[in-house]
Amino acid sequence: MSNQKDIASIAKVSQMTVSLALRDSPIISEHTKQRILAVARQLEYRPDPLVSALMRQRRRKNLLKARAKIAFLHDNPKDPTRWVSANYTTGCFSGAQQVAYNRGYLFEAVNIFEKGLSGRRLSQILWTQNVQGVLIAPMPLSPTLDLDWEKFAVVSLDYSHAALNVHRVIDDHAAGITAMMAQLDRLKYQRPALVMRESVDDRTNHQRLGAFLAQRTRKPSFAEIPPLFFDDNTLTEEKFLRWLRRYKPDVIVTGDYQVVIALDKCGLANRNKIGVALYSKDSRTKSFSGLQIDAVTVGEVAARQLISMVEHNERGLPAKPTTTYVDAAAWTAGNSMRERPPA
Repeated sequence: MSNQKDIASIAKVSQMTVSLALRDSPIISEHTKQRILAVARQLEYRPDPLVSALMRQRRRKNLLKARAKIAFLHDNPKDPTRWVSANYTTGCFSGAQQVAYNRGYLFEAVNIFEKGLSGRRLSQILWTQNVQGVLIAPMPLSPTLDLDWEKFAVVSLDYSHAALNVHRVIDDHAAGITAMMAQLDRLKYQRPALVMRESVDDRTNHQRLGAFLAQRTRKPSFAEIPPLFFDDNTLTEEKFLRWLRRYKPDVIVTGDYQVVIALDKCGLANRNKIGVALYSKDSRTKSFSGLQIDAVTVGEVAARQLISMVEHNERGLPAKPTTTYVDAAAWTAGNSMRERPPA
């Protein structure tokens, strides 16, 4: 069986150069790298997985001596310690931070829009601070996030920057909605209606919408009520009331606190009038029925994947990005829906 020493002898380079080339190190020229890979293929070289694991561990220890850093990119003007308690982004931050610290990495929140920095300048700052990996937080839709991606390993926590070909780790929106619709069916609701902010639908790649429509279609007992979409300025009390009177839902599926406020203004914030099922609860809606998403676990999974990419030198935008779904939602009964099916 051939080894790296054999490759080095034929390619007329050092064994260290062979090792770096096989790990796709950026410090080896492309010409040299391709020459070494050609020799490796000729010799039918296959790395020993146990030796590779040992060497990765040694390299990781050397890397951590320099205190490599993970950057949590966000657009919140506040410091993470002042983010809304139990907010999804806060949970992701906390989970990822703990994993990073446990693995010996520094972990820092970075506001990408602070001080109007260009993408190139921000990339330079991150690189000089020894940032090796970038975790992109959920944020408003943006067509581009302009960084020098070749310098970093990258994982995103949602579809905010849909045009970016990056690996993603997100909570399983479809599984959550499926579990919620089963609860509505158990409680004999017949006219469930989805009310959702358009930007949230886009940021979740329409997965909640798709799951809601699929489950509604498969259950003949559910009436077909068209979803109500709104943006920041269109959910007026008049529009909401007109929609409610026309379609008469007996339970509203939403994740937006603005919908809860609108129901209260209309005098309908009462489970005996219209139930409310939240597909994502936060600190303001603890008493409501709905899904509690374990964002901490999502952040932990994302950080582990990102750190693995850093330690395997997987940088830049992948040709075939993957998405990891975390089944992180748990149904919790509250006071916004009926307790049992009607007699």
